[in-house]
Amino acid sequence: MLTVYRKASQLRDRTRFRAWLFTIGRHVLYRHHGKQFHEAATVDLESVIDTRTKPPGPPAFEFHYWMTFLELREREALTLRFVEEWEYHEIAAAKAIPIGTVLWRVFNAKKKLARHLKASGLPRREAA
Repeated sequence: MLTVYRKASQLRDRTRFRAWLFTIGRHVLYRHHGKQFHEAATVDLESVIDTRTKPPGPPAFEFHYWMTFLELREREALTLRFVEEWEYHEIAAAKAIPIGTVLWRVFNAKKKLARHLKASGLPRREAA
C-alpha cells in the first residue's frame, strides 16, 4: 500500500484505478519473490579441489583452470570483484556499464562454476 501511495500521482485515468492497483501489486509481488530466487549456490573452493580434480601446478594455475569455464566478461567481473576486491560500483564505473550488468555477470559466473563443480561430483558448501 505504501507503493500505491507513493505512485498515486502517476495515475492518469481514474476509471482504470482497479487495473492500475493490481498492476502495482503484481510488480511488488514479483520483485519480492524474484529476490528470493536470485541466490546462487556457492562452493567453497578449498574443500572442492582435491587430488581427483585438482589440475597439476600452483594455485594460480588452478584458478586459471576454473576460469576457463567462463566467458571473458564473466572472468573479468569475477577477477575484479574477488581477486582485486573491487566493489560492484567501482567495476561498473571502470567498465562504463550499469551496476546491474556487473551484478548479473558475477551471478552468472558463480552459477556456471557451481554447475561445473557439481557435475564433477565435488562437495558443495552448505549455506550458513
